[in-house]
Amino acid sequence: MTTDGENQEQAHDPAAAPAPSDAEAPAAAAAEKAAARPARAAREAEAKEAPRVAPPAGAIHDLLAAAVPGLEMKAYVIPDITGESVAVEVAPERIPDVLTAARDDARLDLKYLRTLTGVDWQEEGLEVVYHLASLGQGHHLTVKTRVSYEAPNVPSVASIYPAADWHERETRDMFGINFEGHPNLVPLLLPEDMTDHFPLRKDNPLQEIEEWQGENLREGAGEGDE
Repeated sequence: MTTDGENQEQAHDPAAAPAPSDAEAPAAAAAEKAAARPARAAREAEAKEAPRVAPPAGAIHDLLAAAVPGLEMKAYVIPDITGESVAVEVAPERIPDVLTAARDDARLDLKYLRTLTGVDWQEEGLEVVYHLASLGQGHHLTVKTRVSYEAPNVPSVASIYPAADWHERETRDMFGINFEGHPNLVPLLLPEDMTDHFPLRKDNPLQEIEEWQGENLREGAGEGDE
């Protein structure tokens, strides 16, 4: 026969608690692991953009200005990055003029579109970056333009650089930038019906890799249908 005091003692004894069932075991193990994980040390805030300096007179930005009269642009280089090319920022509506001149003007001869990428600057909007190269002249140029979240529209350059076709589709998938005039701006990396989810925007929710694996690799997760 046990007394009330003995019953209370057993109720508070961890060793006397019933073991979790098979169904509860994975959740209990995950909770225990999360509790044991050390807190991440706070990272020092990094500057959003690297320091910029004006490019030297006579650099490729001056050739671009001569090739596109009346073009308003900001030109700079980033001295801390070895091999960084001159970069110019232009308005979205001038992108077709700038890239056509970059390709066709003999002084520029930038016939090679190395890549086209997107950047999410959050409150400062979305940026499209074009990396151009001339195999004949041996020089490079980076062209940038920014748009807002509310109107993320940039003219397509797929008719100027055919290689931009897939790059623009990928950038639309990842950042939600609409390339106006693209011949077939359908999802490239995402399911065809996923047109309102942009994985590389900074407001996209993320999980730690370890947690994602623990949730999705249990008991045959990822196996094909029989």
